[in-house]
Amino acid sequence: MSRTRLYLIGGSVAVVLLLALAYAVLATIFGWWTITVDVVLCITALVSLLMLAALTYAVFSLTRTVLKIRAEILPVLESLKDTTSTVRETARVASVFGVDPAVRTASAVMGAGEIASVVFGRGHVRSRSEKRQRRRQELERDLARSELNGHNGVSTLNGANGHR
Repeated sequence: MSRTRLYLIGGSVAVVLLLALAYAVLATIFGWWTITVDVVLCITALVSLLMLAALTYAVFSLTRTVLKIRAEILPVLESLKDTTSTVRETARVASVFGVDPAVRTASAVMGAGEIASVVFGRGHVRSRSEKRQRRRQELERDLARSELNGHNGVSTLNGANGHR
């Protein structure tokens, strides 16, 4: 807030306090306290009635709003339930007629291909077996060379760390 606004608020409060003090002095001198109390009680009662009316209106407005929201939300929820069941059924049908046959066909083709490659061609089993056989032949050649060079072959087979 600006300083001018603060000065105006402070000045207004000071004026009201001075007027209240002046009224209290005059009411004491002239004996107006009984009338003052009656006037303050009447004003308080009227303000309380106005506040009660405003609160009652707020409660009725809130109730109307809740009922309107409920009336609008229930059809949306019903539509959402229908949409959910439609999506669920669509996914089930797509799975039954689209995904499952494709998976079965792909697995049958892959299985048949693996069987055919093992039976008719070079499958994984033969290639692993041939790798082991080639490695054994290499070790035998190394052993034969080391014996020709005058070594006993143990160091070549066991390697530097004792494992080969």
